[in-house]
Amino acid sequence: MHTPLLLLLCLGAASPSGEERSLARAERLFDALEFDAAATAFDAALREPATREERLREWKGLALSKAFMGQGKQAQAYFEELLAIDPDADVSRSMGPKIRKPFDAARRKMQGTPRAVLKVTRREDGQVEAELEHALARVTKVAVYVRQPGDASFQVTQGEAPGPVVAKAPAERAVEAYAEALDEAQGVLVLQGSATAPQRFEATKEPPPAVKAAKEPVREEVAVEERHRPVWPFVVGGAGLVVAAGVVAGIVLSQPPELKLPPADRTGRLP
Repeated sequence: MHTPLLLLLCLGAASPSGEERSLARAERLFDALEFDAAATAFDAALREPATREERLREWKGLALSKAFMGQGKQAQAYFEELLAIDPDADVSRSMGPKIRKPFDAARRKMQGTPRAVLKVTRREDGQVEAELEHALARVTKVAVYVRQPGDASFQVTQGEAPGPVVAKAPAERAVEAYAEALDEAQGVLVLQGSATAPQRFEATKEPPPAVKAAKEPVREEVAVEERHRPVWPFVVGGAGLVVAAGVVAGIVLSQPPELKLPPADRTGRLP
């Protein structure tokens, strides 16, 4: 049973201006079994910028449309384009020979073809380079995206495929980077990393003292004088008690001096 392609992506079907995108229109026509019109719309979508996931849907939709119309040779050629981008692509076994025959033929032809791989590395001078190995015929540009950790956006550098394409970056700073291999319509065919999951490269040389100080403030160790509880000298009082110096022992420990008065006048004489 055919699963509607349109259900795979409900959002993003229209542009910000409200105009329906070619891919959304193509999938809507395909779901309506209007394969001839769908093929035309898929072909138009392939001439517009797209993510890698969108490009895969466009090539697969175009191949399926041609296959359903009985155009096996064209369907096989488009399946080959699909498998060049994604060797793991497949179609449902539930589809009849009209679909399976051109797809299986394309898979046999593409068997053993090396997978295209983007390599992103950092040079000793700090620059970031990207190069496409086993380049695809449809790849025309390689784009390298670089930013310093914490920055909101990437700086992009584009160059001719397969590269290497070199993007400038300060050697004394860590950077985040990713790369894309693009077709002539700015559609992504091969990825290495992404804006949400970039590769991180550490600095390739020690930063100058001023930069290092700004990056990692020097912490001065302040020697804190060890403070002890005051030790009070003690003395032994006459009664054998220990008291602190500075306390008048005579007041604390001694009895007041005996008060000596003259003998009382007991004569009882009055003046």
